[in-house]
Amino acid sequence: MRRLLLIALLFGQLFSQSFFQKLAAPVFYELSVKPNFQSNPLNLSSIEILKASQDSDYLNGIAYSSSNVISFTGKLNYSPRLFAGRKTRFNLQINHHSYQDIPERSYQSYSMGIRQSLGKYRYLDMGYWILPEYYLRNYLIRDTRTLLSSREVCNFGTDRIWLGLQHRVSKKNTIEYRITVRNEIYQAPFSHYDMNMLEGDLKLVVGQFKALSLVTEFQYGVADNNNEYDDKDRSYKYLNIRPSLTMKMPGRHRIRLAGRYDQRAYESEQNDDPLHAGRYQDEVRIEISLLPNLNGPFLVEPFAGYRERRVDSSDPAVRDLKSFSRYWFGVRFGFKSVIDMYF
Repeated sequence: MRRLLLIALLFGQLFSQSFFQKLAAPVFYELSVKPNFQSNPLNLSSIEILKASQDSDYLNGIAYSSSNVISFTGKLNYSPRLFAGRKTRFNLQINHHSYQDIPERSYQSYSMGIRQSLGKYRYLDMGYWILPEYYLRNYLIRDTRTLLSSREVCNFGTDRIWLGLQHRVSKKNTIEYRITVRNEIYQAPFSHYDMNMLEGDLKLVVGQFKALSLVTEFQYGVADNNNEYDDKDRSYKYLNIRPSLTMKMPGRHRIRLAGRYDQRAYESEQNDDPLHAGRYQDEVRIEISLLPNLNGPFLVEPFAGYRERRVDSSDPAVRDLKSFSRYWFGVRFGFKSVIDMYF
């Protein structure tokens, strides 16, 4: 009887008026559609582009040239004050990317996160992101028993979970530390490419200037090839640097210039694996966006970007095969609003 009474008191306290008051917070949501054009959507090298133009079966009937893409995004943010009057922000996001000219390339991703205020401009951040299935292309694979070769569909799924801590180091500057665990799981017959990754991130936000704000992220990671199918080692180490500069313009309009530099070094020293042994690559991406101030719930943001990868290898064929470049441009149309959640 005492246990039942204690349980009743506990539930009474949990669902008391004060508890519902803690839940009283608006829900912010944003919906957007992003029609855009992408060149070289399969990241083909110049050699592969030439082969695809000469042989329609090279990519199993998939056209190389380019693709129009329509991307849809939905976001939700909800920040009740659950602990000691401090905000706990819950966020959800869904993305869908539809490749009009290469339907196989279309994909969805989902993410959820929690950001807990710890007081005095300190925050604990955690979350989960998943991309269930992503089509790379059809790759040539050889059956070691029959020695016959065929082009097979290469799909993989990936997810990551992270934990981070953010705090302010001065009035306008913040720093964030994050650790991430990520997995890449390839579908057969490419399961020998499975990867387990561990990443460490450092993010700096600098807001010292009236018309400029700078965000820079540094990431270092180790990818361990989880391979039980052959004796090849596809493990690598990588470094990413992601600066973003936002400039205020007259009329409260803004321009954002975002860049990314990726460096990857494979660890294999096997002479019979020229695709990975001694391979080193770096990659540069840049995107410029215009962020007009429309004084309302609507968003219209034109953007354009460019990406280029350069590979260094002891085998010239690998260098030429794995290097590529591509560009894209489009406009993001969005709508954002709020739903009052008061009890």
